[in-house]
Amino acid sequence: MILKKHGTREIFDERSKRVVWVGYASFIWVTVFILFHIYWYYGGRFGLGDASDSIPPPPTTLSQWIYFYIVIIMFIAGTIVPLATIQFWGRFIPRKIILIACWLGCVILVLRGLAGMVDDLSRSLGLLPTGLTGLTYKQTTGDEHITTYTLWSSRAIDGYFFLGGILYGLAARFFQHKVRKK
Repeated sequence: MILKKHGTREIFDERSKRVVWVGYASFIWVTVFILFHIYWYYGGRFGLGDASDSIPPPPTTLSQWIYFYIVIIMFIAGTIVPLATIQFWGRFIPRKIILIACWLGCVILVLRGLAGMVDDLSRSLGLLPTGLTGLTYKQTTGDEHITTYTLWSSRAIDGYFFLGGILYGLAARFFQHKVRKK
């Protein structure tokens, strides 16, 4: 969506600038998300709190392996989709697929973030001692009583999921308007 070509410089309208900004912001979000997972895989602890058992064990059953590979596919798609909204090569992917993937990412991330927030809030207020998941802190972290650092780390992760959902939703919204205008 170029307004006009001025010499070798292209002048973009505001909508195109938003699509680009949100596309890159979503890509940066997913890059940080993936880098933290790699960091945690190699033993890093920052951002997880000081719980004794916050990293799940490697998959051993067929269902765990299936879940593992679905998550890997989601990581790959989550990395490609925001860039596909703004990069030239994204034009070779059907627009509907990009749009559906953006909205799907938005819904999954917002629901994951909100579910974590509600789960934590219901435990913290004593409304549901086992939260929405039905699991105690002991079952999820390995500790009967968790520290404030672990609580706030968990809240930060839930907020980060929610932020990712908002970014993917904005990417979908602006990309959708970009598609309609062409």
